[in-house]
Amino acid sequence: MALPKGPAQELLENLDSVFGPEYFEHGRLLITVARDVAGAMKVAHRLQSRINESLGAMVEIIFEHVKHELWSKLHEATATVGLHKGAEVPECQVTHIPDGIRTNPYQRERLPTLEVLLLWEDITRATRGHVLYSISHPASPSVEQVDEIFAQIEPYFAKRWVCVELSLGEPIKGVFDEDLAGEEAEHPPHDPHVGPGVGVTLLACHAYGFAREQTEYLAPHVRHCQPLAFRSISDDAGRAKICFLPAEVNKVQVAETESFHGTEVLLPKADIRTLDQGPTVIKVKLTPKALATITVNVFAQPRTMPRADETDGIIDWAKEDLEPVLEASVEVTQMKDGEAPLRLVSFDEGVTFVAEDGFLPEGAVHLVVHCPGYETEERPIMLLVGLNEFYVPLRRVS
Repeated sequence: MALPKGPAQELLENLDSVFGPEYFEHGRLLITVARDVAGAMKVAHRLQSRINESLGAMVEIIFEHVKHELWSKLHEATATVGLHKGAEVPECQVTHIPDGIRTNPYQRERLPTLEVLLLWEDITRATRGHVLYSISHPASPSVEQVDEIFAQIEPYFAKRWVCVELSLGEPIKGVFDEDLAGEEAEHPPHDPHVGPGVGVTLLACHAYGFAREQTEYLAPHVRHCQPLAFRSISDDAGRAKICFLPAEVNKVQVAETESFHGTEVLLPKADIRTLDQGPTVIKVKLTPKALATITVNVFAQPRTMPRADETDGIIDWAKEDLEPVLEASVEVTQMKDGEAPLRLVSFDEGVTFVAEDGFLPEGAVHLVVHCPGYETEERPIMLLVGLNEFYVPLRRVS
């Protein structure tokens, strides 16, 4: 059984049907008012003041004055002489209104005494419009209706913008790392830059209503009442902009990646900026994972092994002349259930192999080296934070 929609879900669907998921940041509000209709100008100016107080930072208010007297003469001429009412002339418009958004007030069967038209640009830079309020002659609004008119307009501006600025915290030191030099030790430079492609989700925990207002068969269990999810992806600067419908409790979640752990930040409604203050900025510091760099040197095992009497049989391959092999491949697999093998890449024709992204998570991995004409070499290894370099000699097939 489908859950009944709460007030927030219904409002969001209504806004999406008008604006789409992109919404807008700035727009124009065209107020058309009949100057020669008693009381209309007073209502328009009262409404202008009310809009400026609450929405002035988001919209530019533009007045368009019309006269019922001119409308009457135009319609009388078209009826008696048979003149055709032509298209709206762009040069005579008080602001740019593309064709198809509205019918010119003088071309309508009834002149609007007061009308509020919202104009905005979508992501393609095309101008779009939607009528928020309209009343036509002979009807005319009164000053007492200003609050009622504003109540019809305000829900169209219910969404808010939030800018999530991501940054990486200080790197985590490995289990076996020791700062032998104390506080005077030189630490590698830390780059807090996160970069593009990080998923950010904002969960708005809206109520579905009150259970006592529903029948016992329609009241959903609390586990079925899911928050509204709004998603975005970070840009090159590590910022993600999200347009959402605020609830009393909101949560910003950053998805986990191979480089850092996921996190969640609480965003109460009281901390969300009002429209006149601009987008709400949230700084989220991410905890980096313990990452290791890996370098695997692959070469043919010498027919005569180097002497290592002074090193207890441990050969320092870095000091030896190594014979390269052709067409070798190296794979590492983390020792966790369900982990797929990761193929290392070589930038020096198969002499050394490294991780394509530069880093791997700290921990135990299974290393496998294949090469035609040589025996496959397999070994478990432990990756620690920092540089990990391994030398893998391959034995020729007998």
